[in-house]
Amino acid sequence: MSVRHWCRVEVDGAPWLGRLDGDTILLHEGSLFDAPKPVDRRVDIADAKWLAPVVPQQFLGLWNNFHERQQLEKTQIPDFPLYFVKLVDSLSAHEQEIRRPPGFSGRVKFEAELGIVIGKTCFQPPRDKIDDVIFGYTCVNDVTAPDILFANSEFPQWCRSKSLPGFGPIGPMIAEGIDPAGLRVRGVLDGEPKQDYPVSDMIYSPQDIVWHIAREITLYPGDVIACGTSVGAADMADGQTIVIEIDDIGRLSNQLMIG
Repeated sequence: MSVRHWCRVEVDGAPWLGRLDGDTILLHEGSLFDAPKPVDRRVDIADAKWLAPVVPQQFLGLWNNFHERQQLEKTQIPDFPLYFVKLVDSLSAHEQEIRRPPGFSGRVKFEAELGIVIGKTCFQPPRDKIDDVIFGYTCVNDVTAPDILFANSEFPQWCRSKSLPGFGPIGPMIAEGIDPAGLRVRGVLDGEPKQDYPVSDMIYSPQDIVWHIAREITLYPGDVIACGTSVGAADMADGQTIVIEIDDIGRLSNQLMIG
């Protein structure tokens, strides 16, 4: 299967599905997961108003999923993917600002990650059929408020710290038909490389992640699972721009602003 890049853009105030075609986006009708049909209309990439490429029912993320980070922080290798929930209100898109909520002045941290996009409803799928339920892969910035995460010594507040409005940029593209094993994930803050790590260093591969999680919960088309991050994730200052880059997928850029 050839690689195809899908996105969502706003045209005349309405959301449209699109497929990358050279320097343009060819608009499509229908569902991303049910043979969408092209229409005779294009948008130049330079003029695109980007939307998140999917709106997931479930937006999940992993912690402690890279050997290099696990060894640096001296944590235990988990016997099951350690995942949390990002509420869907955190969802954001390429070139949208990451805004602090009014009154929030705490730390804001970027985390450059590979995201899995589920293409079919699945519960306990066979291990050798996992690639059939993964539609493709996207860029994710798992933005986190570390002060909130560790504000209570008895209960790390994963969902709360990662679900502030706009703290979940994804996109701009979903790459369909790629093998993620050879990819590298980069995080570049105001032009300075901060993260650059291989997907192959994952403790649980993307296929392993889906297989394990779907043993216990149902996953739905459009669900997004962020695969976790490696070393180098860092705090952002107001006004800084963070770019998440993954070759063969795309480049996700967002600026942190005061709310």
